Amino acid sequence: MDKEREFFLGTEPHRLFFRAAIPGAIGMIASNIYFLLEMLLVGRFLGQTAFAGGNLAMPLLLIAYALADMIAVGSSIGIALRLGEGRKEEADRIFTIAVIAASLLSTATAAALTAAGPVLFRLMGADAALTREAMLYLGVYTIFIPITCLVFVFDNYLRICGRVRFSMMMNIVLAVLCLSLEIIFLYVFGLGIGYAALGTSIGMSITCLICAYPFIKGRMALRFVRPKAVREALKDIITQGLPSFLSNTSGRITAIVMNTLLLHLGGDAAVSVYGVFLNIDGIIVPGMYGVFDSLQPAIGYNWGAGRKDRSRRIAGYCVAALALMCLASTALLTLFPGRIFSLFLESTDDVLSLAVSAIGIMGLTYIVRWISYSCQSYSSAIGRNREAAAISLCNALIFPLLMMAVLYGHGLGGLWWVSPSAAFLTAIAAALVYFLRLRNSRS
Repeated sequence: MDKEREFFLGTEPHRLFFRAAIPGAIGMIASNIYFLLEMLLVGRFLGQTAFAGGNLAMPLLLIAYALADMIAVGSSIGIALRLGEGRKEEADRIFTIAVIAASLLSTATAAALTAAGPVLFRLMGADAALTREAMLYLGVYTIFIPITCLVFVFDNYLRICGRVRFSMMMNIVLAVLCLSLEIIFLYVFGLGIGYAALGTSIGMSITCLICAYPFIKGRMALRFVRPKAVREALKDIITQGLPSFLSNTSGRITAIVMNTLLLHLGGDAAVSVYGVFLNIDGIIVPGMYGVFDSLQPAIGYNWGAGRKDRSRRIAGYCVAALALMCLASTALLTLFPGRIFSLFLESTDDVLSLAVSAIGIMGLTYIVRWISYSCQSYSSAIGRNREAAAISLCNALIFPLLMMAVLYGHGLGGLWWVSPSAAFLTAIAAALVYFLRLRNSRS
C-alpha cells in the first residue's frame, strides 16, 4: 500500500508519465492487437465473406466485453480514490465485488446477444452465408466469455497496484498466444472462422489465469475479501464506469447501424472496407486510453489526496501524447490507405479504389479526436461522471447517428464522412464543456 502511494504521489509527473503511460499504452495496444491480427488472418486465409461476417459479429461481442470494461473502469476510479484517502478495506471490498460482477454481467449479455444473433444479422441485411460465418464467430467467444472478460478487469487492477510493466508483459504474452494459436488453426490446419475465435479465447483464458494468480495468493495491494454492501458498491461502480460503457456500447451500436447502411448501399465490399477502418481504430483508441488509464490511478490518488494541481500536470502530459498519436494516425491513414487495406484483403481494382477513397477520408477523424478523448478521460478520472458521459455519448452515438441521417442521401461517398464530421462536432462540444467548467470554477 505504502509503495503504491509513494509511486503515484511522490514520483515527478514527467517521470511518472514515462514509467506508467508509455508501458500502459504499449500494453493496451498489445492487449487489443490480437483482434486486428485475427481479422487480418481471417481476411487473408478465409476471404471476404468470413472477414465481413467477423466484422458484423464483432460489435455484438464487444458490447458484452464493454460491461466488463465498465466494471473495471468504474471500480478502478473508486479504488484509486479510496487508496489515496487511505481507506484500504473499502478498496478491497470494491475489488472483490467488481470481479464477480464483471464475469456474471458479461456472460449473461453475451448469451442474450448470441441467442438474438441470427435475427439481428438478417435484419441488418446479411444473407445466409454471411449470417453463418458471423454466428460461428460469436458463438465460440460466448462459451469462453466468463473467463476472457476478466482479462480487461485484472489489467486495470495490475496498474492500480503499480505493476504497470507486468501488465504490459501480460498483454504482450496475450497477443503472442492468440496470434500463435490462430496461425496454427487457420494457416497450418486450414480451419474456419470459429477456430479463429477459439484461438483468441484460449489465449485470453490462459493470460487471465496468470494475471489472477497473484491476487488469489494475496501478493498484491488489492486482495479478495468477503463481499459486503454489494448493492451500494455496484451503484458506485456503475456510476463511475458509465461513461466508458456508454462510449464502448454506443460505438458498437453505431457500428451496427453503419454496417446495416453499408450492406444496403455497397454489400460485403463496403462492410469489409469499414471493417478495416474499425480494426485500425481498435488499435489507435486503446493506445489513447492506455495513456490515460495507466495514469488514472495517479490522477485519482492525487485528486483524492487534495493535490489537484499535480493531477492537472499529470493529465497535461497525457493530452500531449494523445495529440501526437492522433496526428500520426491521420498521416498514416491518409498517405497509405491502399497499402493498409491490402494487408487485410486481396481485392479487385474496384474494391481497392473504394478502399483508398474511404480510408483516406475516415483517417481525418483523428485530427481532432484527441480533444474529446482527453476531456472525457480526465473528467472520468476525477469523478466528474456527467461531463464524461455527455462527451462519450456525443462521440460514440449522438453525432455519428446525426451525421448518418444527414449524409446517407449522398450514398457511400457520404457515409465515409460520418466519422470525421462526428469527431469535429464532438471536439467542439468537449471544448465547450471544459471551458464552462473552468469558468465556473474561477467564478
